[in-house]
Amino acid sequence: MGIFKQAKNKLSSYLFRKRSAFRIVFDDKKQEVKCVLSEIRRFCPSDPARNALNKKGEIDEKQVLINIGRRQVLSFIMAQINMPDERIEEIVREEMQYGK
Repeated sequence: MGIFKQAKNKLSSYLFRKRSAFRIVFDDKKQEVKCVLSEIRRFCPSDPARNALNKKGEIDEKQVLINIGRRQVLSFIMAQINMPDERIEEIVREEMQYGK
């Protein structure tokens, strides 16, 4: 087996283990996970300008950048567990409505 094939196999194995671990931790069948995902979604706004106003009512550029970073974290988690945005929004609605 060539060195490139070995490297490819190791990388594939690593990526599979990583995705599997994320799916175990963020299994949305568990009520606690739904609560956590809902809170992460609330903390990571889809609109970076949301809640980014300073005391003068102007958009705070620093807060916008912080919000963009937060959104990237949420997007990374969602990509790892292969969950579409629609599902996270559904979870948020359920949590807000029923608090299950």
